[in-house]
Amino acid sequence: MHTGVLLTAVDVAVRRLPTPVISAAALSVGVVLAGQAATTGQAQTLLTAALAAAALGGLYLALVLVGGSGMGLGDVRLAALLGAALGAISWPAVLLGGLLPFVLAVPEALARLALRRAHSIAFGPYLVAGALIAAVANS
Repeated sequence: MHTGVLLTAVDVAVRRLPTPVISAAALSVGVVLAGQAATTGQAQTLLTAALAAAALGGLYLALVLVGGSGMGLGDVRLAALLGAALGAISWPAVLLGGLLPFVLAVPEALARLALRRAHSIAFGPYLVAGALIAAVANS
């Protein structure tokens, strides 16, 4: 939770998601999920988390590579991290967490269009909010 707040604040301030923070959070999530799998004997949760990280990270990477989305590799890394966390919950949580950021960003995007503001949206806050809503909705 604290990491999400930090990443949101940094992204809003400088339009960047710091890789060291995302990497540390990913390591923490990985350790927690591996520990949970080891103690419960449910390796399937770890596998699902890894697949969800690859799916969500891959989707966001495709958006970056297609271009014009305004997203960067920090968004891709954060999406993969959140995909792993949501994958430990359920596939519906991953789907919801992958789609909600776009829905949540619509009002800001429309306001920017109306005001003719050119710079891109800080998408990290929407990624974090979407994942949080998806986690709560699927718990």
